[in-house]
Amino acid sequence: MYKKNIKLVFILLIASIILIFSGKHLLVISEVNTLFDGLMVMIFFLSLFPFLSLFSIILNKVFKSISHIKKY
Repeated sequence: MYKKNIKLVFILLIASIILIFSGKHLLVISEVNTLFDGLMVMIFFLSLFPFLSLFSIILNKVFKSISHIKKY
């Protein structure tokens, strides 16, 4: 179970790095002119959806672990 959590965090980290760099490029361009710009748009959206789903899974696990803390 612990290795699965590490894999989820690692994939989330990779997706966030891809989102940051492709998002910075999308902020600079005004319109899609070249094939590279179109590729950046595609990469941004292909990494956005795994990022959102993994983030919600990890956030759910964090909330569950916090709610199971026993108060003595």
